[in-house]
Parts: sequence; structure tokens; C-alpha cells
Amino acid sequence: MHLFSRTLIVLALLAATGACRAGDELIIVSPHWEGVRYEFGRAFAEYYRQQTGREIEVRWRDLGGTSSIEKALNASFEATPDSAQVDLMFGGGVDPFISQKAKGHLFAYKLPPDLLAQIPADIGGFPIVDKDYMFYGAALSSFGILQNNKVLKLTGLPAVNTWEDLCQPQLYSWVSSCDPRKSGAFHMIYEIILQAYGWEKGWRIIYQMSGNVAAFLDNSSAPTKEVSLGNAAYSPTLDSYGLTQQSFLGKDNISLTIPKDLSVINPDGIAILKGAPNLKAAELFVNFVMSPQGQSLWMKPFGSKNGPVKFNIARMGILPSMYDANDETGMIPVNPFKQNYSIPYKPELGSLRWNIVNDLIGQTIIDVHPQLRSCWRAILQLPAANREPFIRQFSQPFVSEEQLSSLASLWRKDRAQARTLAEGWMKQAVARYRSIEQQARQARQP
Repeated sequence: MHLFSRTLIVLALLAATGACRAGDELIIVSPHWEGVRYEFGRAFAEYYRQQTGREIEVRWRDLGGTSSIEKALNASFEATPDSAQVDLMFGGGVDPFISQKAKGHLFAYKLPPDLLAQIPADIGGFPIVDKDYMFYGAALSSFGILQNNKVLKLTGLPAVNTWEDLCQPQLYSWVSSCDPRKSGAFHMIYEIILQAYGWEKGWRIIYQMSGNVAAFLDNSSAPTKEVSLGNAAYSPTLDSYGLTQQSFLGKDNISLTIPKDLSVINPDGIAILKGAPNLKAAELFVNFVMSPQGQSLWMKPFGSKNGPVKFNIARMGILPSMYDANDETGMIPVNPFKQNYSIPYKPELGSLRWNIVNDLIGQTIIDVHPQLRSCWRAILQLPAANREPFIRQFSQPFVSEEQLSSLASLWRKDRAQARTLAEGWMKQAVARYRSIEQQARQARQP
């Protein structure tokens, strides 16, 4: 990262945390939405008062999505290695926590034995309890496709059940998505596709699906709102966003589909950061979030006993015992601990190539989306029987999986060279899309 840019990030983080503190407080960086922040901040303040007899202010630092948070933390620890002047990182999947642990930015904290005994060590290949107690899974997420059933009826568009279904030509401009560089949830969706289908077919699906995307939005909840408003018919989404919209509008109008055998259950992490200025409060916050009292905020509807008071969050919790007692809510339709997870998902691999996959999607899809969409449209205007050679060229990954593995260390150690390489991908992408579009248009000539 350029020195000037890194300095700005560090200054912004320090300015956000504040140099002068009065009383007890807790500083948390998080990509979580307003509802999660409000409910956990409010409930923890009450819990803290009960535990200590003191008041506390929970200060949430909005640094953007998960990738932006990681950049800010990395820059801050590089500038002041002993502390980022932040207590906790909360939310964003599990990959960023694996990455921050590898960088030495997390603080080991072991939960009280009676609470730890209630929590499974892992689920579907993902750690819920890090073996070194550096981080925990605070909630569980799955990923699916939200669709507006009213729009489907009015337009005659098909219902979809898999990621591959989003590539269908008739879906052109009816799909909404989010930039994975700004959303850990959407990054996970693309990584799941790559691991579920394999590298070659995974990119084929990602490129064709991206051709059908009307626009890549900057906020992870925005695509689901587009579907709810009828501006889009489909969106990949985090399950909680889909369940929230479904609860508002009804299952007949909005439906969430989890692709069978093509999704995963992913823990959403929490960790104390190295050099946390308010360590004891941070430990109590982790205890609270992982306890039945904290887990109720994810799973119960507002107004219920021990549930949220203002926002429905609709997330799967990490305590198996709570699913047996969840009959009153109806908020969580499945017990994730009784599901079969057929994808051999590799979280370490996903974490290792996080930034490279983001750059590949960013440079060859999102930043050149007008050229990609124009090319895809030209292909779709050909007779169906004549499209495959053009689709094959259009869908080829710009880097092989073997090449990508060898580039992982470069992306960690030399961002300047990595940026140069990524900019080269963008130039290749523009040239490819323009060439294919020209060929497709020529093929339409009598």
C-alpha cells in the first residue's frame, strides 16, 4: 500500500477511536448492519452493568466492509505494532479472522469452561472455536438466492435453484449483486462457487452470471432491497438478509433458496485484537455474545423474552441446545447442526487467496462491467445454437488455479507489483470483451 494512503487509513482509524476516553468503553470494528449494532450494544450495556455495577459505552467504528476493515487494521498494526487502539473485530465471516491470526493481530482468550463446553468445535469444516482460542464463530451464515415471485409471474422469468441457474440468458439485467471487495458476504458467495464447481466451471458461472447483473452495488444488503422493490428479480445473498425481507413481505412474494449441495454454513467471527485498550470489557463482550443471552438476539424476534427490542436479526446461533427451544420464534427454519454439508470447503484456501480473488473479480468484471455486459449482450443476440464458442472464450479464467496459488505470497508481500499485475488483467479483460463482441456482431451479419 502506498505510504500516503496507509497513513490516511491509520489516521482515520485513530481519529475514529479517539485519543481521550472517559469512563468505561468498548471500541469495535464491524461490518454488521445497524440492527446488530443497536441490539448487541444495548444488551451488552445492560449485561456489563449487571456484571460490574458500572456503565459502559459501546463505540462501533464503521470502516466499510470486511476488506476495508482488514486494510485499516493491517495499516494500523504496521504503524503501531503493539496496538491498533481497537478492542474487538466482530463479523465478516471466518476468513478475515484466519488472516488476522496469521498476521499476529489477535489476542488469545479462552471462554469460561462451562460456556466453552456448550459450543461445537466446528461445523461443515469451518472452525467455531479456534484451536488457539484466537477467535470464535459468533453466529452462523448460509448463502442463497433471493427471488421476487411477483416479478417472476409478471415477466414469465423462471424460478432458480442453483448458482448456475443465474447464468440463463433470459435473466439478462434481472440480477443484482454486490462488489465482493466491499462485502465479505458476497466474497464468500463467489468463493463458494469456485470451490463447489471447481476453478474452471466456477469462473464460467461467475462471468456469465455477471453478464446478467444490472449493476454491482456497494452495500451487501442493497441487492436484497432491489429484489424486494422489484427492481431486480434475483440476488445472491446472505441468508439473514433474505430471511429479513421474507419476514417483511411474506414467503409468497419473496423467497430464499439455498442451493442444495452448493452452499456452506460459515461462522461469523469475533475476536479480541492484540493490544486491546479495554481488555476486560472486551473479554466480557465475547462472553456475552457467545452465551445463551447473547445468542438469543440472533435467533428470536423482537418483543420476545431475551430477544431484540427493535430489530429482527434472523441469524443462526452457535449453541445446538437453543434450536430445541426455538419453537416459539419460527425465525430460523433449519437446525444447521443437523444438515449434511457436501462441499469439501477449505477455509484456509479461501483465506489465502481472498485478496487475489477480489482483484480478479474487481479488475476483470466489476471495473470493466460496461464492456463485459455489452459483450455478453452481443453473444446472447446470436442464435442459441451459435453461442457456445463465444461463451467459451468469454468465460475463461484469466489465471489458472495453479498460477493463483503461486501468486499468494506476492499479494501478501509486494502490493505494488500485485497492483501492476492486476491492472494487466483489466487491460486483458477489456481487449477480450471487445474482440469477442466484434466477432459476435460479425457472426450476425448475413
